[in-house]
Formats: sequence, structure tokens, C-alpha cells
Amino acid sequence: MALVAGAWNPLTRAHVALGEVEGIRADSRENPLTRAHVALAEAAREFAPEVLLALPGVLPHKEFEETAFETRLGWLLKLAAGREWLGVAAGGSGLFVEFARGLRAADPDVEQIFLVCGSDAAERFLNWDYTDGAGVEQQLREFTLLVAPRGTPFTPPERLRASVHRLDLAEGWQAVSSTELLQRIKQGEPWTHLAPEEIAAEIERAYR
Repeated sequence: MALVAGAWNPLTRAHVALGEVEGIRADSRENPLTRAHVALAEAAREFAPEVLLALPGVLPHKEFEETAFETRLGWLLKLAAGREWLGVAAGGSGLFVEFARGLRAADPDVEQIFLVCGSDAAERFLNWDYTDGAGVEQQLREFTLLVAPRGTPFTPPERLRASVHRLDLAEGWQAVSSTELLQRIKQGEPWTHLAPEEIAAEIERAYR
């Protein structure tokens, strides 16, 4: 795990990570980055002034495919370059708890870590069978989960509300999906309004 970009204030002891962890596909080959991901990062600043776009070196349920790790890392760095509050974390595992541990190892002084995901990924995490490992309650001692709605309301379980919070995201962004962006590119329909301007040209080259 390496914090490879971003301005880090030593007086701030909280980081937010948004990325490809535990089923979040913020920048995978099948799911290109959208403006909704940038909106998620901006919304997360309510909880901490510094946000990381996360790209693990190993995905929990799949392998990297056509778009190479280095290419995707370059996209994230471009997004972070023009935003002082935004950084990039690369490497390590894509599981929530392991990613949180990697962030803490990279920045031992951090006091609190927030991980961002959509409500669909949150439901999988909260309802997974952890018979062979640490359960949800134990994992959430190491990080706080910020959950963005995906078209339907999300209500954290009562017993976990101290560690699982709703992330307010404008309704218009909730409907934006990587799947739609990719389909529009493949079908020759307008799509640039869904992609971050800084990397739209790179996305076009990668997915056409």
C-alpha cells in the first residue's frame, strides 16, 4: 500500500478511501470511472477533508483484465492532480478490512478511516457469511463505512449505526452508472457527459 498522490495535512487524522474494494468497481475494466465517482469523493469531504481514490493491487473476487493496473492508476492520478484534497492509494488487498489496515500501515498517525461504497456493496458486506473470519462488528472496529444510496434508500442496521453512515449523494448522481457509460460507448451513443473531463479521452481509447 502506498499513498502516491495528494496533499496530506499532518493535523488531520482522518482519511476517506473511495475505490475498488469489497465489490466496489470504481475503475475496473468493465466499469470505467464516471462523474458520479467524483461526486462521491466530494460528498465524503463532509467526514474528512482528505479523500483517497483507492486502487488495490489484488481484487477479492476477480483479476485485472484488459485495462492494466498502471493505466488505471494514471487515470486516478489525473483526477487527483487538480484537487488538493484528493489523493490516490495503490496496492494491497481489496477487502475492506485489509485495505483499512494497509492505509493505517501507510499512515500510522491516522486516527480514523472511512471507506466509501454504494448501498449494493454495503448490503453484500453486511450480510456476508464470515464463518471463517472476523465478523462485521469486529471489522468495523477498524474503519467506518460510508454508504451512498443507489436509487433506493439505505438504512444502516440499528446495531451498527455508530460505524455505518449514510453518505448523502444528489439524486441525479445516484442514477449514473459505469455500466451505462460503457454501453453508450459501445453503442456509439453520447457518453462524455458521464465521464470525468480529465480522463474522457483515455476512457474513449480504452473502451472503443
